[in-house]
Amino acid sequence: MKVKNVGIVLGLLVVLLVPKFFCADKKDAAANGKGGNNKMPIQVSIQLVQPEYVSPYYKVSGTIQANEKVDLYCETAGLVKAIYFTEGARVTRGQLLLKLNDADLQAQLKKAIANKKLRDDNVLRNSILLKKEAISQADYDMAVNEKQSIDADIELIREQIRKTELRAPFAGTIGLRNLSEGAFVQPNNLIASLQDDQLLKVAFSIPEKYASLIRVGDSISFDVSGSDKKYKAKIYARDAAVSAATRSVSMKAICNNKHALLMPGLFANISLKLAANKESFMIPTQSLVPVLKGQKVFIVQGDSAVEKMVKTGFRNENKIEIVEGLDSGDSLIVDGIMYMKNGIKVKVGKGK
Repeated sequence: MKVKNVGIVLGLLVVLLVPKFFCADKKDAAANGKGGNNKMPIQVSIQLVQPEYVSPYYKVSGTIQANEKVDLYCETAGLVKAIYFTEGARVTRGQLLLKLNDADLQAQLKKAIANKKLRDDNVLRNSILLKKEAISQADYDMAVNEKQSIDADIELIREQIRKTELRAPFAGTIGLRNLSEGAFVQPNNLIASLQDDQLLKVAFSIPEKYASLIRVGDSISFDVSGSDKKYKAKIYARDAAVSAATRSVSMKAICNNKHALLMPGLFANISLKLAANKESFMIPTQSLVPVLKGQKVFIVQGDSAVEKMVKTGFRNENKIEIVEGLDSGDSLIVDGIMYMKNGIKVKVGKGK
């Protein structure tokens, strides 16, 4: 019985002492930094903030458009008598492109011209008779009215004949045609597209914060996919208001394309110069942290990270301008940003 009681007592002591042993072990681990990472300094990389001499450029994408573009349709229905253009060729303003059958209208015109001669002669005779008082004024007025009526008929028939002809409204390059000779067309049947590509427009949009820095008359440069050549264009127009949906302003620039190196519809990579060359603080974009009230960065002061609210300017591919909030010589934290908070202990690793 005594042995059993001793065993029970020893068992109770083990149960009571084991938790204390583990708790003490955890405290020791925390004290040694093994289980207390929040008390260890976070290693970071820094960059000394220094003014740089930069050219403030803003890059944006755009689309190349024809100076003028129109889809060509016939004004009236009819049978295609002849097609006078070659697909993909240049045409001149007023050039005849397509002709519909107008045989019936030509016959009506001949008949109307013959009647006109008869009415003209009748008016001439009646004017002589009126001077001799051989006819009344009413008879003469009726003859004049008949002459004017036939003149109007001739004008109407000639306009109907004009509608059987499709002419180029401006000089340009005509696209692929959608019909052949002998086809019967309706006014809603597309014949082809015509584009003036000697001059090209470059359409793009800029954020509203840059709207005051880019004006009509400014030059832009751009390139297109598949070519390293740089092209120049001049801004000639801008939208009258900022888009409420995108908070941007639409603009267009004009570009000479007399050598036909560019085509409408191409994607353009545009570079806009925002201002004169100047000295600015440029920091890596990854070191900027967006917050509810704006944007902030972290700098190292002593052995701690300190947050600073900043105001930004233009940005390029991998850097952004800081116009307010930083001083020259500040140690900017550029790595480990996701772990930063105000006052946290840090250890500076490699600098940049």
